[in-house]
Amino acid sequence: MSDGDALLRAILDDPDDDAPRLVYADWLDEHGDSSRAAFIRTQIELARLPADDPGRDGRVQTERTLWRANRTAWTAWVPRWARVGEFRRGFLEEIRCQAADFLAEVDQIFRQTPLLNVRLDGMEQLAIAVFRSRLLDGLRTIRIGNGVQPTVWRILAECPFLGKLRRLDIGPSSNPDRLMATLITSEAMPALRGLRVKGFPLGDEPANLLVGNPWSARLRSLDLGNNFITIAGARTMVESPHLHRIAWLNLMGNPLVTDRRAVDLLRERFGEKLRV
Repeated sequence: MSDGDALLRAILDDPDDDAPRLVYADWLDEHGDSSRAAFIRTQIELARLPADDPGRDGRVQTERTLWRANRTAWTAWVPRWARVGEFRRGFLEEIRCQAADFLAEVDQIFRQTPLLNVRLDGMEQLAIAVFRSRLLDGLRTIRIGNGVQPTVWRILAECPFLGKLRRLDIGPSSNPDRLMATLITSEAMPALRGLRVKGFPLGDEPANLLVGNPWSARLRSLDLGNNFITIAGARTMVESPHLHRIAWLNLMGNPLVTDRRAVDLLRERFGEKLRV
């Protein structure tokens, strides 16, 4: 194994640690790839800077310039079945692909980059296989496309490989009551902080089941847009003792947004955290 391979292995083994990435950047400089080294350092700096830091603008411009000049070269290794998502802290961390390709081929991506976030389409026939797969181990975000059958949610809720999952994004499916009932009994996602269940539509009862349960106290972001939630659901959210940690709540596209009283109640509770 070469020094470069060993350094890459250290990054893959501990994707949360910036130190191996910075050592790898030094190695790249020494081996004639100063652009990639600068990109890694710049993205790490941006990840550390507050959103209002005056130094961000210059670094963002550097990041964009490096990306535009090198994108083709830096993504040439990605197989055609995977759609390239965001690079973070210098490396590809996100892809979108078909569930079948993920199950059969994703190991080749795991060997090249600290992949942390995936969007899986074509889940209709493969959801059980995906939700039982060790390939989910270590992922931070999972976005699930349309078509998962209600009977499969229990498999997701019992998956033993979701201990580091921070965000779950679920596309439209039937029987949202079963989904919510399953989620709030799950002990498989202790690190989960973000949930997006958009366009099901949920309606008031499943939404109330979620926000009325202590399980929801873990959430920092909650997206329930386009779900036919009315003022009854708004009142439950306002009265819920479990949403005290919410930093972002999206309710756009719900009937409640046309009810002035409902919006006022929500703004009194959530203030600038609310999107309607």
